[in-house]
Amino acid sequence: MLGIWLTGGLLLTLVPANPAPGQVVEPNLIPLRTIGIYLANLDSGYWVGQMVGNLLLLLPMGLVGPVVFPWLDRWLRVLVTALVLSSAIELAQLWVPDRSADVDDLLLNVVGAMLGYVILTVLRVGSGRPRPIVERD
Repeated sequence: MLGIWLTGGLLLTLVPANPAPGQVVEPNLIPLRTIGIYLANLDSGYWVGQMVGNLLLLLPMGLVGPVVFPWLDRWLRVLVTALVLSSAIELAQLWVPDRSADVDDLLLNVVGAMLGYVILTVLRVGSGRPRPIVERD
């Protein structure tokens, strides 16, 4: 399952895209600029899809990753791993036609991974198997 998610995620992010009509694809290094566009266009399925897609891209890393990879079973490790993976994807998109690196995509990817970790923690607490929120290492 994790392999399918990884393959699908890479295909979604690293193949040439078909931008929306009139959309200019350019890198964005200004935090919250693209997120502002998303929030200003909540009536647009395209922009909402972009925002939700970026949130969901790494959510499985936080939700399933710690179960599959015990070393990933700490919030800080999920955060750093998501940051590294998302950064690699964004940098790779600089060389993919009709794709662009965007710091806001990185932010949303990391928030999604952390959201997955929070969901996993809540599920564990509900099942009587709590995990520490704060690292003790």
